Amino acid sequence: MAALTDLPELIGFFSYSRDDDDDSHGTLSELRDRIQRELRGQLGRPPAKFRLWQDKEAIAPGKLWEGEIKAAIEQAVFFIPIVTPTAVRSQYCKHEFDAFLASERALGRDDLVFPLYYIRVPALENEAEWRSDPVLTIIGQRQWTDWRNLRLLDLQDTRVREAIAQFCAKVADTLRRRVASPEEKRQRAEAERLAAEAAAHNRAEQERLEEETKRRAEEQEARRQAERERAEAEQRQADANRRANREKSNEAGALVLLFFVFLVGSAYVIRDLSRGFDVVAFGLLVVLLSFLAALSYVIWLRIRG
Repeated sequence: MAALTDLPELIGFFSYSRDDDDDSHGTLSELRDRIQRELRGQLGRPPAKFRLWQDKEAIAPGKLWEGEIKAAIEQAVFFIPIVTPTAVRSQYCKHEFDAFLASERALGRDDLVFPLYYIRVPALENEAEWRSDPVLTIIGQRQWTDWRNLRLLDLQDTRVREAIAQFCAKVADTLRRRVASPEEKRQRAEAERLAAEAAAHNRAEQERLEEETKRRAEEQEARRQAERERAEAEQRQADANRRANREKSNEAGALVLLFFVFLVGSAYVIRDLSRGFDVVAFGLLVVLLSFLAALSYVIWLRIRG
């Protein structure tokens, strides 16, 4: 970061109306000289390396003054306009304003205009009016110094000298301020853009990894759930098979019992055939009841299963 005071030669531009200077018998030109001397002293610059440019002092007879003024504005790094009704209406002053604002933008600054409010301009007291005027808009938006009462005093007056010193201190502090150059701002903006892109890429990659981790976790959970369901289904099938086997075993036992009862009953019937009809009938009844009991047991096993 650089300060304007680092420049080998420091040039300011003093913008004013010649008519106002003539009416005051050169007071504005003398004020410029006092400001230049005070500011040079506060900045500690040699006279050859610092000047506050004024057309009367800088343009020699016979030179093309428009070209000289344009060149001076292009070299200037700060701008002191004397604000008066005449200057505000002057197309030359407006041109100087516009030209320096372009230079100010090229320097990457917005604090290098130091208006001196010299003679009352009624429009400056109404914001709606000064915002509608291109020159007054610039003045209204900047920190101007009120010189309306001081202009009536002699330049040797202590109050005027103190005001000049305070005004120059503000200008000097601004010129010493270290700010990024347009190239440094461009590089910083580029670095911020690259950092933002890298951050966005990292966020996207992080989101992708989180999404991938989530997807894998869901897949693993789905596999575990499928394994649990398959195990449960296998367990249910095993239980069903055991129940079926148990039922078959019970049925087989019931049939054996039924067959055994039938054999026993048949033996009783054969044995008692020789004892008479009633005994045989009783034996048949025993066989029948035994068969029904065994059949009921088989049915009960079916219902329970």
